Amino acid sequence: MYNEYKKSRNKAWEVLLDCGIKSLPVDLGLIARRYNLKIVAYSKTTLFQVFNTAVKNGDGFIAKVDNQKEIFINDKINNRNRRRFTLAHELGHGLLEHNIGKIHYRNSEIDNQSNIQEFEANIFARDILMPTTVLAALNVHTVEEIMNLCDISRLSAEIRLKRLVELYKRNMFNIHPLEKQVRKQFSEFINTYQK
Repeated sequence: MYNEYKKSRNKAWEVLLDCGIKSLPVDLGLIARRYNLKIVAYSKTTLFQVFNTAVKNGDGFIAKVDNQKEIFINDKINNRNRRRFTLAHELGHGLLEHNIGKIHYRNSEIDNQSNIQEFEANIFARDILMPTTVLAALNVHTVEEIMNLCDISRLSAEIRLKRLVELYKRNMFNIHPLEKQVRKQFSEFINTYQK
């Protein structure tokens, strides 16, 4: 699973760099536009009638419609932060070139290691929304700080903090060249951030 983890993590860093993202919270709409991935709310699509009940009740999914990748987000879910994670997760499927021929709808932020594509999309979502190199540079140590900085749900922040604590213990930041570039790209935001 470590190779899949690295693939997803590295892709998140590449996307942050390619899109010129320099501050938190990350603008997912900018990423979608940059890669020509259309975002559609469930309530705004005429395709909704063909979705099965499980898909209709899910958080979202990505599919190819008329030869374009489209991300469908369940706008009936009232938790905006959860919708942000769903969008980041589906961006991961699209940018990691996953097989999107079959609809896989997202309902959990917890890694499913039995489904490699879901695992990779969750890693991508966490790393795009909450880059550890930036959080460490800001000396972040609480769930609330992560939630506020990254505009994400408590569950996502708890999962990210768990990994961040491990990295703090091992002082494992800015090892990879891409991670160093991300840290540098966010330097102005880091230098001017006030807790």
